[in-house]
Amino acid sequence: MKALSHSFMLRLPTLLMVITAGLSAGTSAQGLLPGCRLENGSLQCVPGLTADPQQQIQVLDGRINRDVRTEGQLEQAIEGLKRFELIGEAKEGQLIKAELMLQGGGFDEVHIHWYRRSDQGNWQLVDNVSESTYRIRSSDRGDQLMAVLVVETSDGKAQRISSNVIGPVRN
Repeated sequence: MKALSHSFMLRLPTLLMVITAGLSAGTSAQGLLPGCRLENGSLQCVPGLTADPQQQIQVLDGRINRDVRTEGQLEQAIEGLKRFELIGEAKEGQLIKAELMLQGGGFDEVHIHWYRRSDQGNWQLVDNVSESTYRIRSSDRGDQLMAVLVVETSDGKAQRISSNVIGPVRN
């Protein structure tokens, strides 16, 4: 290991003071510690982040997937919902049906919104479709499809639940 020069050692406290002053002035700790930043004099770090961007993506994907699973389990608690499932073949031209079974009263409004996603990207709302059926279009080729049920209860609360995912759509 190479020894540090005497002049560098003398300048080190000054260098550290400049870095510390810069951080306390509100600049980011980005580059010093991956996934960390200084907020109001406190170092805030996102757990699991590393300097490797690909590894960061994998860590965040894992967290998102866990959150989605947890959210799905919570959403299943819509009182009176017995079934919400997409039925049909993920093939261009086919009619997909959102089968819905609600029991009891207390629902003021029920809406179904359709979404598509390509290559594990973000879900995109399919415009102008809010029916219980959806005819698969050529523009859906290669995409996955799902529906989201939105129920407004008589006390004004809106609850949402997503269906199963079908696809990718083939021709």
